[in-house]
Amino acid sequence: TASWGDDPAAIEQQLINHQKFHSSIQRSPEVDRAKDDLQLSFGRAQQLRDLQQIIQQISTAIMWVNDREEEELVFDWGDKNIDQYIPKKQESYSKLMSALEDKEKDLNKLKAKVDVLLKNNHPASDKIEAYQDTLQTQWSWLLQITKCIDIHLKENAAYSQFFKEANETYSTLQKEHETIRKKFTCDKNTSLENLLELLRGLEREREKIMENKRQVQHLVNKSKSIVRLKPRNPEEKSSSPVIVKALCDFKQDQKVICKDNEAILKDNSQRSKWDVTGPGGLDMLVPSVCLIVPPPNPLSVSLAKKNEQYYEAILAIWNQLYINVKSLIAWQYCLLDIKHINSLTMTMLAKMRPEDYRQIFKNLENHFEEFKLSCHNSQMFDDEDKRRMETQVSGAQTHYEQLVVQLPTYSQYLKKTLYIQHCNNTAYHSVFSICRRSKLSFPLDYGSTILSSFRKCCRVTNVSCLISIYFLTHLNSEMNRRIFLHIACQYHLENKYVLVFFFWNDIDYVFLLHLFMFIRLQALRDMLQSIAQVEDIVKVHEARLTEKETTSLSTSEVQDYVSTLKSIKAELELKKNVLASMETQLANVSHWNSQVGGPYYRCDMMLSKYTEQVGLLSDRWKRIQGQIDTRLQDLQLYLPQLQHYTQTSTSLTDWIDATRKKQDSLQNTKIETVQALNDHINKQKALNTEIKAKRETVDSVLKDNDSCVRSVKDYETDLASYTSGLETLLNIPIKRTMLKSPTMDLNQEATQLQTRYMELFTLSGDYYKFLGELLKSMEELKIRNTRIDLLEEELRLLRENVQDHSSKNKSLEDALARYQLQLSQSQEQLLSIEEVKRNTAMQCSATKDSLNTTQSQLSDLNDQVGRLNYLLEEEKRKRRLAEERYTHQQEEYELVLRKRQKELETVSWSKLEVEKSVATKDQELEQLRRQLADEAAKAKELQKELSKSIQSEYSDIVKERDALLLKLQLSENGKDRLKMLEDELGRIKLSLDSELRNKQRLQEENDRVKRDLSYWKDQYDSKQSLIRQYDTDKEYLEREKNALKSEIERLMRELRELEETYKSRLSTIQKEMHEMTTTRIITETELRRTRESSTLDASTLIFDGVRKPVTANQLLDCGVLDKPTFSQLVNGQKTVPEVSVDKKVNLKGTGPIAGVVVGSQGKMSLSEAKKQMLLPDDSANLLLEAQAATGHIIDPRNNQKLTVEEACARGVVDIKDRDRLLAAEAAAVGYKHPSASKPLSVFEAMQKGLIDKRIGVRLLQAQESLGGILDPILSVFLPKDIAKQRNLIDEDLYQALNRCPECYVDPDTQQPTTYISLKRKCKTEPSTGLLLLPEPKMPLTVRGLRGEVSVIDLVDANLLKQSDVDQVNQGRLTRQDIEDRLRSYLRGSTCIAGVYDEANDKVIPIYQAMKDGLLRRGTTLELLEAQAASGFMVDPINNLYLTVSDAYSKNLFGPEFKDSLLAAESAVTGYKTPGTNKIISLFQAMEKGLIEKGHGIRLLQAQIASGGIIDPEHSHRIDVNVAYKRGYFNEAINKILTDEGDETKGFFDPNTDENLTYLQLKKRCITDKKTGLILLPIMNKKKQESTQKNTTRKRRVLIVDPETNREMTVREAYDKKFIDYDTYLELSQQECEWDEITITAPDGSVKFVIIDRKTGRQYDISELLEKKVIDQSVLDKYRSHVITLTEFADIITNKTTHGSFSSSTARPMASSSTIDS
Repeated sequence: TASWGDDPAAIEQQLINHQKFHSSIQRSPEVDRAKDDLQLSFGRAQQLRDLQQIIQQISTAIMWVNDREEEELVFDWGDKNIDQYIPKKQESYSKLMSALEDKEKDLNKLKAKVDVLLKNNHPASDKIEAYQDTLQTQWSWLLQITKCIDIHLKENAAYSQFFKEANETYSTLQKEHETIRKKFTCDKNTSLENLLELLRGLEREREKIMENKRQVQHLVNKSKSIVRLKPRNPEEKSSSPVIVKALCDFKQDQKVICKDNEAILKDNSQRSKWDVTGPGGLDMLVPSVCLIVPPPNPLSVSLAKKNEQYYEAILAIWNQLYINVKSLIAWQYCLLDIKHINSLTMTMLAKMRPEDYRQIFKNLENHFEEFKLSCHNSQMFDDEDKRRMETQVSGAQTHYEQLVVQLPTYSQYLKKTLYIQHCNNTAYHSVFSICRRSKLSFPLDYGSTILSSFRKCCRVTNVSCLISIYFLTHLNSEMNRRIFLHIACQYHLENKYVLVFFFWNDIDYVFLLHLFMFIRLQALRDMLQSIAQVEDIVKVHEARLTEKETTSLSTSEVQDYVSTLKSIKAELELKKNVLASMETQLANVSHWNSQVGGPYYRCDMMLSKYTEQVGLLSDRWKRIQGQIDTRLQDLQLYLPQLQHYTQTSTSLTDWIDATRKKQDSLQNTKIETVQALNDHINKQKALNTEIKAKRETVDSVLKDNDSCVRSVKDYETDLASYTSGLETLLNIPIKRTMLKSPTMDLNQEATQLQTRYMELFTLSGDYYKFLGELLKSMEELKIRNTRIDLLEEELRLLRENVQDHSSKNKSLEDALARYQLQLSQSQEQLLSIEEVKRNTAMQCSATKDSLNTTQSQLSDLNDQVGRLNYLLEEEKRKRRLAEERYTHQQEEYELVLRKRQKELETVSWSKLEVEKSVATKDQELEQLRRQLADEAAKAKELQKELSKSIQSEYSDIVKERDALLLKLQLSENGKDRLKMLEDELGRIKLSLDSELRNKQRLQEENDRVKRDLSYWKDQYDSKQSLIRQYDTDKEYLEREKNALKSEIERLMRELRELEETYKSRLSTIQKEMHEMTTTRIITETELRRTRESSTLDASTLIFDGVRKPVTANQLLDCGVLDKPTFSQLVNGQKTVPEVSVDKKVNLKGTGPIAGVVVGSQGKMSLSEAKKQMLLPDDSANLLLEAQAATGHIIDPRNNQKLTVEEACARGVVDIKDRDRLLAAEAAAVGYKHPSASKPLSVFEAMQKGLIDKRIGVRLLQAQESLGGILDPILSVFLPKDIAKQRNLIDEDLYQALNRCPECYVDPDTQQPTTYISLKRKCKTEPSTGLLLLPEPKMPLTVRGLRGEVSVIDLVDANLLKQSDVDQVNQGRLTRQDIEDRLRSYLRGSTCIAGVYDEANDKVIPIYQAMKDGLLRRGTTLELLEAQAASGFMVDPINNLYLTVSDAYSKNLFGPEFKDSLLAAESAVTGYKTPGTNKIISLFQAMEKGLIEKGHGIRLLQAQIASGGIIDPEHSHRIDVNVAYKRGYFNEAINKILTDEGDETKGFFDPNTDENLTYLQLKKRCITDKKTGLILLPIMNKKKQESTQKNTTRKRRVLIVDPETNREMTVREAYDKKFIDYDTYLELSQQECEWDEITITAPDGSVKFVIIDRKTGRQYDISELLEKKVIDQSVLDKYRSHVITLTEFADIITNKTTHGSFSSSTARPMASSSTIDS
């Protein structure tokens, strides 16, 4: 403090000075800033409270919504306990909706609060909006879920109700079945009354059955709309893909599935989320509550079908029972009628009226007809019973006829008897009696016999009738006359006949009867002939109408059938007179039959039968006419529909194909700039618009398709109705074939057409959306880059400002130096005053003056120091503002990084480019950070220099003070002033110390900035690790997707192969028919040639070419036939087969290479040899193309020539080779081009650019090897010269073929060769003449890491020599010898296999050691990854080498490590590049950013230490130098791998807590004597000799900075000079930061280490002594307890901090490591 003054003037002066000082303080900007800061602080505190309150409320609401969401997401909507959970879920759903209504009110209030804060421009508005958006999103999502729940409840309730009703219906049907089975039983012993009662009961029961029919039909209709719940159970496995449908929109990243979209279920093991393949083939995880498995449900359909079948079975049982009862009733009635008729006598009949006894017989006929009809399907009667009943009926009929015939005679006899009794003329009576007994007895009896025979003959054939007529015509005339008279009397002929015969006494009376019968029989014969003729016509036309059960999809076939129907109709019109004749004959027969009157037999039964037959034939004739008219009407309606549909569907299919090609070309286009992307989007938009516009066309085509389907179904229904009616009418089954309706093809075409259009529409729409998102992302990325450039520019300006401030600081330092010089001068003056003080008092006044001067100077200096402090405070404030600005810019930069991270996730295809861009920006930012760090270092150095200047200034002031004190000793009056001067100097010292502390705080702020930079860098690294983890997960999902896709493709391929097999069979049959037709044509031609002596027509002479027939004229024109041969052929001197043999080379060729000879298997096709790896892929593919180009694919097993399509259908070639072989087959059949009207040859196709010249030369060489260039139009081989003349080749191709280019590959040597050379190596099979390649000699292979390895690859890898290969070929070196010699390169690895637990003396796997607490998680993962990257996971217990998958199945590690280890295993199997699936090595994956560099180096290091770098392509290890030459890593990586620096120390020693390389860690391992495996020993903690000093932490020492109120450590307080060194040591000992441990290593060596528990740094004392960081004397002092552990650690810290020492001696401990004190 300043002095108070000795007198009023001095006091006044002090008061003035203090007022000035007080005013300066009040007016200082610091006070103003403090007031402003206080107001801002109050405002910020209120804003923070508001923010805290609103965030807590929003967070609470979000948590509530999330809880409801979680409850619904995990709910199981399967079929388990559905009857129990449906009512409960309906109740909980109702409660949920009520809760949502209440919650919505609360959310509206909360939204009002948010709106107020946002309206008031709260500083944290972005955070509030983010929270509010999250809440709104979650709320909307929960509402979507409630809609899904509502649908689930409805569908599942319907599911439950359906199965209840279905089961109840089934029970009802069972009861009905049981009732019918038990109640309605009958047999032949059942009485007629009981049978009638049963019949009535059956009719009543039928009504109940009809009621069940309605319920069954209801269930059948309802079953089609029942959802599927079984597939929701993950344990339910389905053999076919399960289709699911979205109930609401759901978006995951950039993948979207919309409502009602369908997807394929891949995995539903998780209850809450299902893995599905959505639209466009994108895999995504969708909440299961949002998905439903749509109808139809096979279980409901099958159950409804079961009920329906049960109902039909019950109905069939009822029908059978009804038939049985009806047949028994008819049988009983027949028995009663037969019994009644057999009981009749002549007396009884004479007493009855004719209509009565005729009714009796008619009842028998009716009942017998009913019996015949009802017993047709009856179970009560067999054929024997039916024959017995017919016999009984025939007997009754015979008895009845005898009675009826004898009845007139018996009546006349009675009359005559009465007459004779009353006759008085005895003579007449005698004559009459004599005549009657003698003459008429025989004729009457004989006539009766004849009549009886006639009646019987009317029931037999016409021949019998004629015989009877013939017999009657030869009767004796006398006898006939007598019989006629007798009949005329007894049978009461009409008066006109009686009159005629009365006058014609000479005519036989029987002649009239003979005449009637003869005419009636003739009419009957004519009628039977007409019936037979009509029946033949009807049967023929009915057969023609029942030939086809459906129509065709070919318009020509439909037109042909229409013409056929018209011709049939015309034929019927021409034959209509036959039908009229039949009806006329029937009327004639009826007329003559009616002429026989009275009691005579009139053949009524037979006539009624024929009348019924004639009516039936007339009806069938009319049905035929009506059916023809109906068919003509249907087909005339169907034909234009079919023509229109065919035209529109074909054009639409062509458009879809063309549009799909456009879409594929657009998707394959590479986009590099935003402008190119805009153009691309415009093209895609135009294409998308075109596709949308085609929707109406598609709908129109589908409507046409539906119209055709309806027409075909109506047509088929008419045909089926006609056939069924015919079956019912004729009561005979009509043989039917399996109906293959065209509606199936039409429906399939419609489905395919709609599917292809929707696929194209979806693909186009998704790609358009993707392009839009891509454009948005690229624009945002461009904006981000621009903002980064601006930030970089601002950072540059900031750096320039820092440089300016540094220069200003330098100027201030210069001023300070001047002030210090002045202080030193003042000190010297003070010293001189003290020296002269003792000598003279006279100099006091001078000394006073000098002191006054010094005081003024000191005052000025004080003012200058104050200004300097102000300037320093300004500089600090500006620096703080700059740092805050930098921090803000850093936060913006981190925000940019996070947004970039999102862009990386959304724009997967540009991930690598963006990562490179970000890496570049990171490097630039790192450079800026380093520059900033350098600036900070310079500022620190500047501060140190400033501190040194101030210290020197202080020393000068002290010296000046001493000088003044010497002067003041001369004058006692100057003591007070000297004291004041000392106080002033003390204030200066305090101000300087304060300035020093301010500079130290500035340094601490700089350190904080550095720590912040380090923290953000760590955050960035963690983000990068998340990206890598995401990529790993994505690769795993891609693998799973590809596996499922390959499985689906395999199943589809098998389905197509099965379909193609049936098609090929049909094609083979058609081909055989074609060959038979060709043979027939040739045979007929030859026959005509032999029959005709004249000259043959050359156009009829047909030869069989390569793929089609060719005429003799064509062969003459192309030069294959010469004129003499042609003349001999035309004149018949030579035949076509003879000339074909002579010209076989031109017509068929010499034959291509057909297959391969394979030892015991005989022979196989080229495709089979390729599959079994007997032929290399490239060689086999070229040979297959040669077959196709020469005409046919050869099947050597069956000796068949096939087209490419037939070969694919039969499996002779792989379906994936189809397109390539079809392109090669075009060389034989001709190429198609829109501008050409005929097929193009190979040369013309080359000119049009359809094929490459190299390919064309190769195909032509194969053709030339078979006999010449194949003309695709004539289908014959032509010599090159003729081919050149016919423009099949040009001069260039001619010369190219003459040079014999080596276009094919020798399968033995893998060297290029010609096709003719390969043919020379072939063997000709004697039986077939096929050319077969000998079995290729396969090179010896040995077992590698993941597959077979060729010895040639081992030679290329410098693992074998060429001499070794020679020994292998000579048999002196075997496969086992090579595997044993190169075991370390081919199989197991020398990696760390497990852990040896020293405490328990046992070997355990690494994962088990982690579970036992011997290893940390990070160390465990590093060691397991090293195993996986070295080739195999090792089971140290069983000495097994396993893949990662096998090791996981054996529980060698847990699921938390599976993905990481699978990713590490890719170092062995190879990494797949995104988009191409190309296999690349570990280093190449590091270059492409697929794996992090440090991680990759660690895996490479493990491979090198365990045997060598693994070549993933060849599946074996190679040396480092070979890997370097092959480009598996570059020079930089090689340098890192060969250098044992910190960058390669990626593994942790759990015993010593050191970071080591993998090789160093292996050196500390031991070898298991039993298995030879390398084990990492875990030392027994009890054996680790550890001494610890000052490790008991007694208390925590806390020191507070008096200026900033910030807590400080003891070290910080000492560095800031708040405490002295002794206090520092004392407090440090109390705080106990340092520990000392002595570690005994596995090799017996001892390490002395001290550890700083606060910072985690450790110091190896031995290493410090070796590098002379400390002296032995210091260690001896510590050992002798001269200095404490804290003092010893402080010495080491100062040495390592201020010196240039930088090594592993002082390093931070691993984050996961701890040392027990």
